[in-house]
Amino acid sequence: MPQPSEPDRQTRILDAAENTIAESGFAGASLRDIVQEAQVNLATVYYYFGSKVGLLEAVLKRRFGPLRQEHLALLCEFEMAAKGRPLPVEKILEAMLLPPLRLMATSSAKHQAVTRLIGRIVGEPNRQTQEMLQSQRASVRAAFLKALRRSLPRAKLPALVWRLEFVWGALAFILCNPRRLEVETQGACNPAATDKVLAEMIQFFAPGFHALAGGTRKS
Repeated sequence: MPQPSEPDRQTRILDAAENTIAESGFAGASLRDIVQEAQVNLATVYYYFGSKVGLLEAVLKRRFGPLRQEHLALLCEFEMAAKGRPLPVEKILEAMLLPPLRLMATSSAKHQAVTRLIGRIVGEPNRQTQEMLQSQRASVRAAFLKALRRSLPRAKLPALVWRLEFVWGALAFILCNPRRLEVETQGACNPAATDKVLAEMIQFFAPGFHALAGGTRKS
């Protein structure tokens, strides 16, 4: 029977780690469970990733890298369309929210696992996890904060940052367990309805940002 290739083993380990971390968080994720699901031994995990922390870093790089690129590309697309004018808050929020919401709406089990992982990691209280996450998301957070400061030049920075964190937090809540949201609202809220979720979130958050400019809206 042919042995699995090197990339196949690494991919199986990463897939198993994603599933386990999505369910239990980084602190609760067991290497034993990961190696059992990946059908490898513990030595193989250490050979490729060095440690549990190294494995998490690889997981974050694999999943947050493409999402980061999509975030930045969409923001750039909107800024080019604005032809030098500051982006309206609503377009900035759309660029923030649409990529992960679109990913969540994809029906494949793989994409659903990825969104659960993202939601879990963003809300993970573990210090090491948050430090690694911060390094993965630094460029995205800086780009959106820059766009918001340009759109709302009179806004105080701390208040702007608070509102930005509220948006990320609400997004993480939706991504972490979309099925729970649907059940608890008795079907009134369907996280897979991307356009509806996006519209509701923008409608809710945009006034909070506009309030920082005395209620004026950018055209």
